[in-house]
Amino acid sequence: MAEHFSPDQFSEFYAATGPALRSYVCRVCGDSTLADDILQESYIRMLNAPPIPEEKRKAYLYRTATNLIVDHQRTVQRQRRWWQWLAKEEPAIEAGLDVKSDMQALFSLLRTQERALLWLAYVEGEGHREIADVLHVGEKSVRVLLHRARRKMESILREHGYEAGHE
Repeated sequence: MAEHFSPDQFSEFYAATGPALRSYVCRVCGDSTLADDILQESYIRMLNAPPIPEEKRKAYLYRTATNLIVDHQRTVQRQRRWWQWLAKEEPAIEAGLDVKSDMQALFSLLRTQERALLWLAYVEGEGHREIADVLHVGEKSVRVLLHRARRKMESILREHGYEAGHE
């Protein structure tokens, strides 16, 4: 039976999940200040939610954080479109990036979901079921989405002078 956190239980849960969640959010959204805000909001929403079974708490937390990242990016895109329309200018095209020394810039070229998939699978070491729970997609879809995200990252790396190594 699911029950609410006691202060000690929450402290323990936060200590076990906080650093990894912050790292995930920071890499997916690319902004450490925003990551701190999203981390805080994710835990607040979890505490205010109806009781969640212990085995589903981590997935709920990651899904909430992922949704907050997507919501933020949609807001930024809306604002950007509004200002572009208001100024009646063509969108600025980013100058060519010297990304050989900046892997984060390469990672940011992926869509949010692709970054989340790669991070959860290869950094967090999560399985397809856990990734499906976090991203709120079908478990069988994770394999296909992860394959596409890997191929896209490989393509980005190749375009910027990195060749895939064969092990």
